[in-house]
Amino acid sequence: MNWQCDFLQSGLYCDLQRLFPALASERDFPSLDTLASWLAPNTLTEQGQHIRFCAEPPGDYYELQVMQTGRVPTREQNWHDMFNALAWALFPQAKARINALHVADIAAFGLHPRTLRRDSLTLFDECGVLVPSSDKSLLEALRQHHWREVFFTQRRRWGRDIEARVFGHAVYEQGLTPYLGLTAKMFPIEVVPEYFSLSLKERYRFLDATLATMLTNGALNNKKRLSPLPLLGVPGWWPGNADSAFFDNPQYFRPLFKARAPL
Repeated sequence: MNWQCDFLQSGLYCDLQRLFPALASERDFPSLDTLASWLAPNTLTEQGQHIRFCAEPPGDYYELQVMQTGRVPTREQNWHDMFNALAWALFPQAKARINALHVADIAAFGLHPRTLRRDSLTLFDECGVLVPSSDKSLLEALRQHHWREVFFTQRRRWGRDIEARVFGHAVYEQGLTPYLGLTAKMFPIEVVPEYFSLSLKERYRFLDATLATMLTNGALNNKKRLSPLPLLGVPGWWPGNADSAFFDNPQYFRPLFKARAPL
């Protein structure tokens, strides 16, 4: 797909529109220098290397190169890699922590076979959506696939007691051509009510630091914390979900036949 900035009008991308307003005026994909200029100051790997976006493919294994040199292979005029660069700008601590955990497992167990933790980290890095909520029952209802209850009946609580923030760059890429069936992986985070009084930038900083700590404490040592999240059901992300009938499709809003054990 060629460059176009109309995607920013979709609710899925409202955060990008607000946090990277220059995207709307770009006539082509942002250059690597432009993407680098949007990074938080002193965005570093955990070995202290400054993150830089480079067009060249990795000379060594991707995660090792990023850790040791700070060079993140980023194809120019490529949606997937552009969104990955924006993820580094939004979640510098968590992205660096994910990279470090990959490298730690490679050092301990070798490149192949991949560890369960590396599989979990990759799945989240590509397809993860953070769902902070001050009401644990809402998070549990999502994990139990009570879609209509949380997305429709409780939709007025979105933005006040619960919200969704995209982490995975593949989620943004897939959202460019939405289809019924578009699903991500939910990573629930319990927050205090005061979280929802923070500005958007403050929320991202809080989520970044919280996520990095949770990763350090083993939150993604396996896939237990991740569960399906039908993206088109999130209030504000798809116009059709304002109608209760939208949730009548069991092929998309699938019931959970076996209840998940609470986290």
